[in-house]
Amino acid sequence: MRALVLLVVLFVSITGFLSVSTVHAASSAEIPTEGGTWTSSTITILIVPQLSAPWFKSSYTFDVNHAVSRWSQSITAYTDIYGSNYLRDLSFVTCVSGVNDTLCGSPDIQVRFIESFGSQSSGLGLTRYGVQNSVFQAPTITTLVAYDPSNTTQLSDIDMVNIASHEFGHALGLAHATASLTDDGTFELMFLSYGQAVGNPRNTLEAPSTLDLFALSYIYDWLATSSMLNGSGHPKTDLALPSGASYSSVYPYPEQLQMLQNSISQLKLEIIILAIVAALLLALVLVFAILLSRKKPAPPPPYSWGSVPSTPTV
Repeated sequence: MRALVLLVVLFVSITGFLSVSTVHAASSAEIPTEGGTWTSSTITILIVPQLSAPWFKSSYTFDVNHAVSRWSQSITAYTDIYGSNYLRDLSFVTCVSGVNDTLCGSPDIQVRFIESFGSQSSGLGLTRYGVQNSVFQAPTITTLVAYDPSNTTQLSDIDMVNIASHEFGHALGLAHATASLTDDGTFELMFLSYGQAVGNPRNTLEAPSTLDLFALSYIYDWLATSSMLNGSGHPKTDLALPSGASYSSVYPYPEQLQMLQNSISQLKLEIIILAIVAALLLALVLVFAILLSRKKPAPPPPYSWGSVPSTPTV
């Protein structure tokens, strides 16, 4: 019986050791808007690569394009759950300077690259915009760096996608969210600082949160009635999620599927490990029980017949 209790205690301890603790953010997070909106449902983005610069990676051009595309995919996933389907009317057209820049004409947003901000700033990206009557004035200029402020660590492709996604959020009209993590423990894309170590090969892609996309639905609510805005946009506003809405990152569907597959694989691995450990513990208990059963009992003490009476004398 004691062996069985010991087995249960060890099993529970191992289960607790393998479980992963989750960090939660405050669901009272807010995000201010920049007080601007684009007046057309089609927003053009011109990417200006620095191909001749030794610090520039040619893959950065694809990274920026991928960042913009992921915003579109996150909008689709968000509207499937929360509505605001007019957000799907937003169309992002990306062009590359020297390749197909004529398709963008006079672009709304220009994305440029520099080696590093150096001592000028501790940031990894910067978006400058002009606003008049709560309407953005083209062009908005986004600058992305190739190296961290110390100019020693280069951004990986995942870093560049994340930073470009963050800056594109600014270009669309979002300011900085007040929380660094969502309630599901993922990074808040629009938080002030980058939550991952630059250049770390284990960094993961970040995605707009439900808070970011809710704010976007507020900025572009004019799309519900028209494909063009003829008046003014909303002024700067602090927004929080409505009651009942979950605060989480909204990943594109293909990434959600991949994350689910990874979780299932991890769960299978943990189950296999638990099964192996449980089998080993059970084997030890059985061996211990067998050894106990084979232990010979101590022989009984010799029987005492008592003293022999002496022969009476006559």
